[in-house]
Amino acid sequence: MSIVIAVIAGISLAVTAVNLILTAVLFRQLGVFVMGTARGANDSGISVGRRLPELQLLDARTGEVVDPHDGRPKLLFFGSTTCRECARIYPDIKHVEDRYEIPVVHFIFGRDVMDVTGYADKRGISGPVVSATEEIAHAYDVEVNPFAFVIDGRGVVTAKGLLNGRDQLIDVLAPIKEINFAEENEEAVRDHEVIATR
Repeated sequence: MSIVIAVIAGISLAVTAVNLILTAVLFRQLGVFVMGTARGANDSGISVGRRLPELQLLDARTGEVVDPHDGRPKLLFFGSTTCRECARIYPDIKHVEDRYEIPVVHFIFGRDVMDVTGYADKRGISGPVVSATEEIAHAYDVEVNPFAFVIDGRGVVTAKGLLNGRDQLIDVLAPIKEINFAEENEEAVRDHEVIATR
């Protein structure tokens, strides 16, 4: 009888472990990097109309200070080296950055600075790259990725949200620029998407 109980207990523990692993994988695929909250993705991030805190941010590649409050509207993009959705949206962000000259500050979560800079180079990211930390995530109240803020020249949030696709990118950028992924640009964006999936 005790063997049967031991086998049942072992199976129960194994099922629980598998469920925990699957839950962790699901959260990672959705881009969640800060757990322990019941808030939805749309509630993440500093509220529209509030100013971002002034943090000491450094470009992971150059060591130079990155100042989101430099007087220019910009996109602040939060991604991760392990987030597939982040990799898929980078070509569209690069298109917006290059074609519309919208400054982008990339906050990338990774194992360490080398992981972050290597990932940024592989993705062809040309703007400032901040090696994101839990402290930065907490200060900006960001709980999911890919996530973005659009800020005005004073650092006030004009839009924010989860950024899993082109439509969401167009919506979040609406306060500063109307974005159009015209047909003639589709091939270039697709070429970047091929690189992003490698």
